[in-house]
Amino acid sequence: MEIPGLPPTAATDLETALRKLIAERELPLYRMMAFHMGWVDENGAPLHRPAPDRPHGMLALAASHAAGGDHRPALGCAVAVETVHNFWQIHADVEDGNTERAGRPSVWWTWGPAQAINAGDGMHAMARLAIFGLRRDGVPPERVAAALGALDEATVRLCEGEYLDITYQERLSLPVDDYLKMAEARSGALLGCAARLGGMAGAGGSEDRASELWEFGLKLGAARQVAGDIAAFWGEGDRDQVQQGRLIAKKKSLPVVHAMSHADATTRRRLGDLYVQRVLDPAAIKTVAAMMEACGSRRFAEDNLARLLAEADAALVAAGLSSSGTE
Repeated sequence: MEIPGLPPTAATDLETALRKLIAERELPLYRMMAFHMGWVDENGAPLHRPAPDRPHGMLALAASHAAGGDHRPALGCAVAVETVHNFWQIHADVEDGNTERAGRPSVWWTWGPAQAINAGDGMHAMARLAIFGLRRDGVPPERVAAALGALDEATVRLCEGEYLDITYQERLSLPVDDYLKMAEARSGALLGCAARLGGMAGAGGSEDRASELWEFGLKLGAARQVAGDIAAFWGEGDRDQVQQGRLIAKKKSLPVVHAMSHADATTRRRLGDLYVQRVLDPAAIKTVAAMMEACGSRRFAEDNLARLLAEADAALVAAGLSSSGTE
């Protein structure tokens, strides 16, 4: 994954640092982590394939580069926030029953849910160790503590967002603002943390831009989730297994939330009949998509996506950073 403004070596630097964090340990537990990261197969044999995108880590590097002209001071923070993101993915696959992730079996499907939870917890702890490792690079203790606090705060917000996502699963009616706040926490907290930590590393420890970069990440994350909502119902090609799983499990999306409160009575009743079932039949997804498009829910979601991206851009401008380094 390359980001305009970052040197081509940035993605390689991040991948090398991520591998080093995990490869230094030998217990088969770490093979599960390496498997999830896409480096090995279930037997531990190396896979020779392009590295997956690392959006959270790369955002930290981009923010550092934009703030100080060099991505390398943010490598430790980039590793930490990307590792937390992958810990969350492992747990989310257990929660949602996803048997696949990125076209491969998920960790829990391969080794069972108990070991998957254990592997995810291990990755969370290792992310914090990556922050503590900044001391070896001469980072002052107060900056290490600030970075660790930011990472933990974002992780708590992520867990809050996931709690709300699960809670809203069985609710037929939900205010749009509640959904968007959930999306900011669930999908934006780690991006906000990545931007904040990267900006702080690139500025030599200054948190002058912290609130603006946090806001940038929240809005960008909410936009990513809304974009995924739109793609799940109307995207080109097949849905991936994660998208399919969220739809079948009746996880709320912005078009559904809008339709449940803005469609005519007949449409709301038909949607309610579908969403009170234990799971949403895959054959019914096209019917739901057609009903939502007819009542303007697709357009509503697209308008909100554009608004969120504009708000993210405005926060970046307020932080005084060049968007060419963080797009």
